[in-house]
Amino acid sequence: MNMHAYDQGSLNNEELENLLDVVHQTHKLLSNYMTLIPFDAMLKEVNHCVSAPYGRTTLHVFWELNFDFLPNYCYNSATNRFVKTPLSFVEEVQRENPPKAAHHYFFGTKAQNAAFNSINALYNNFVGPAHFESMTRLLGYQGIAVVIEELLKVIKSLVQGQLKQYIVELIQGLPKKCGLPRYEYGSKAVLEYYHAHLEPLVQYSYLRTDVFQAFREIGNGVLFIILIEQSMSIDEVLDLLQAAPFQGIIPRPYLQEGEKLESKMKKLEQQYAPFQVVSLISRFGTKEQLNIAHEGELLTKERLCCGLSLVEVMLKRVQSFLHDEVWQTSVPLNGVMTVEECKDFHSLWSAILFIICQPIGQNEISVEQLFGEGLYWAGCAFVVLLNQQKRFEALDFCSHIVKVYDVDPRDETVGGVSLKRLVEKARNVKVLNQQIFSSLNKYLKSTEGSLEQVRCFQPPIHQPYVSSI
Repeated sequence: MNMHAYDQGSLNNEELENLLDVVHQTHKLLSNYMTLIPFDAMLKEVNHCVSAPYGRTTLHVFWELNFDFLPNYCYNSATNRFVKTPLSFVEEVQRENPPKAAHHYFFGTKAQNAAFNSINALYNNFVGPAHFESMTRLLGYQGIAVVIEELLKVIKSLVQGQLKQYIVELIQGLPKKCGLPRYEYGSKAVLEYYHAHLEPLVQYSYLRTDVFQAFREIGNGVLFIILIEQSMSIDEVLDLLQAAPFQGIIPRPYLQEGEKLESKMKKLEQQYAPFQVVSLISRFGTKEQLNIAHEGELLTKERLCCGLSLVEVMLKRVQSFLHDEVWQTSVPLNGVMTVEECKDFHSLWSAILFIICQPIGQNEISVEQLFGEGLYWAGCAFVVLLNQQKRFEALDFCSHIVKVYDVDPRDETVGGVSLKRLVEKARNVKVLNQQIFSSLNKYLKSTEGSLEQVRCFQPPIHQPYVSSI
């Protein structure tokens, strides 16, 4: 068994898994005529899982993740796939050519190799659910834990390193005050207001390159963990359903009119009693076999999909990275909340979205084509983890432009920016933000109660009416 081609990045996960299935089937057929080492032991030896804590597959997945997937791929929620960006902002990954071998080292014959290559080619040029399911099976729990731990280190270095410096400069470049203009001014005047106040940010040279690139890498990391957990949940639910009859877990049966649940459940329990492994071994097996059966039952029942969440733990870890002063919510001067002052991250994210929503020229490439939706996932994740979501939704610049435009629709152009096209893009971005906020809050509030913290403020009292008593 040769995994050298996979080490060099010439095989995708689906092709590697197909080759392993062929080797496993070959091993099974040969075992009928000769004594062989168990296949799992051979695979661990080839994968270097015996002499090293991390296998070659795990190291290769993280290498591809760090040097190619995070910086070069764009996520699209409509297809639930990642595709490679047309314009990369990092150095191209150099890979060696795969070693050449005879046809029987792969799928058997030249015709079979051509057939399997056609099948495997269907999974090229994108990364989607099929690839994540394959990674889940190839890596296992230990490999996934290693990859996620290293991925969190990458996110931490981005958040506390280069990105933090840019965030400081960008917040300093925001206007000291930029509120929500009155509806009476009209949609064109509101656009002129934001266009004038946010012009320094538009001219910031690193925004559309290094800043957006850092956001994309962080967002892709968050999406990777979400999709990995979804793939793991599918496998775990399937295992639990298949193991249910052997653990005495019987689903609620359908009851016809006049039937009682208790009597029908007793009949089903008697019917499936011979399938219960632990009960049978406790009566007929040895003490050692019973201990193994109890451990197996525990490992089968204790699954992540039964209440634990990788994504929630990951988001909490990312939240712990945001301890620097630049990320924290500023203390409002009025003691309640800042309305016009632009000191917090939600104001910066609102300004970035205003720049993203500006229509592009005929031969220009959109932000989504260059960076994908990972950019939005990173920004929304920061807003949620900093507990600034409601402030963002209340004070967002683009949302205010859309609301004023609904009252005063005009087809005007301000500084080369079409108001109508900007509003169309802003509506789509708002829907995307709401979907991301909903997904993130679902994971973060899975273990929290539904009660929200309510603060009561004393109503303001006009100074001349303050009593001296």
